Amino acid sequence: MWDEVRKIVSKAAPLVGSLLGGAPGGAVGSMVASALGVEDDPKAVMAELKRNPDALLKVTQLENSNAEKLQELALEKYKVELNDTQDARQEHGDHWMPAALTMILALMVTLMFISLIWAQIPEAYSQVVIMIVGAVLGAFGTAIAFWLGNSRVSGVNMPAFKRNKK
Repeated sequence: MWDEVRKIVSKAAPLVGSLLGGAPGGAVGSMVASALGVEDDPKAVMAELKRNPDALLKVTQLENSNAEKLQELALEKYKVELNDTQDARQEHGDHWMPAALTMILALMVTLMFISLIWAQIPEAYSQVVIMIVGAVLGAFGTAIAFWLGNSRVSGVNMPAFKRNKK
């Protein structure tokens, strides 16, 4: 339910919206509920947002008056995400499974595109094919990000795999 609140709040108060849900989400949700004068529950917050046209203004004021604390929470959330990625690479980088999954996904992507070039897909199945291709490409992107990192973790001085094997 906080996801629905986040979608509405993000338009008026992007920092607050980005923090709803996840690790600091409970604290930020409590702050939003308090600012709106409702109980600390996503349903109550959503009801107030729908009922009161000034509710988003109150959330914007909350963001402006607590910008420093919210930025600290955002930084802490980012650190948790960064540590999670770093831990995954340290923990599983030398295991055969991530490499095997990455190679299997690479093969799947290659075969998918070869099939899409040579095969005629019936119109009735086109939406299903689009969903499958999207899911496989998303998984492949995640696998590549595990090995090479991505823009959010590229500044980390952590090699994706150990180069000094003896």
